[in-house]
Amino acid sequence: MKLLIMRNGLGVFLVFSFVIFSCSTDEQVIPDMGLDYYPLQVGNYAIYEVKETNILQSIVTQTFYDLRIKVTGSSINEQGVVTYFLVREKRTSSSGNWESLDTWSTKVMDNKTVQNEGNVLFVKLIFPPSINLKWDGNQFNNLPDDGNVFNDSDSDQYFISDLDEPIILPSGFETDHSLTVIQNNFSDNIVGTDQRKEVYAKGVGLIYKEITQLEYCTNSNCLGQKKVDKGVILIQSLKEHGQI
Repeated sequence: MKLLIMRNGLGVFLVFSFVIFSCSTDEQVIPDMGLDYYPLQVGNYAIYEVKETNILQSIVTQTFYDLRIKVTGSSINEQGVVTYFLVREKRTSSSGNWESLDTWSTKVMDNKTVQNEGNVLFVKLIFPPSINLKWDGNQFNNLPDDGNVFNDSDSDQYFISDLDEPIILPSGFETDHSLTVIQNNFSDNIVGTDQRKEVYAKGVGLIYKEITQLEYCTNSNCLGQKKVDKGVILIQSLKEHGQI
């Protein structure tokens, strides 16, 4: 009798194990590619507050405005790659009318997000994202010195410095999952600074952009004083997003 019970128990165990094994092999686990850091859908829009500072021979000019980006349409090619069209608009006050700036486009192909900005292509993100992942952001363009103000050999690649990190923007927007792309991080006390980064949030896309490009005076009477001959500082921070 004890032997029968043991055999029956062993049979139940084997059947149970087979069921578990069958379920685990039938259900395919889809890896998280991180595409929700760059969601693309017709009707999406985002509004950013922008502060732009331009410097020319010690003359500083500051402008403040809102930037709205709308995904207004899409097209698909023979390879199945979908291109989304981004209409960019600007207003100088929250009650002002939107004025058209230009139209950009974005597509995801071969695990890369490629954005056309004024007929210049940039590889914005690589999927799946990971810390310190590096890539050539200028792979599809021929910008001199890879678009850098200074020809620095360490500034030829983009990389991810932070992933799935909480962040609160100056505009008040906050998220628990952000990704930061460093496009350049050059700084020199003699010649100048070229620092650029973009921050993305899950389910939203681009939420923050910062550009600091300054060329210092290198004459003998001002060398090493960080006196700016010309430059630009731009801070773009998300304040609203949704569906039209």
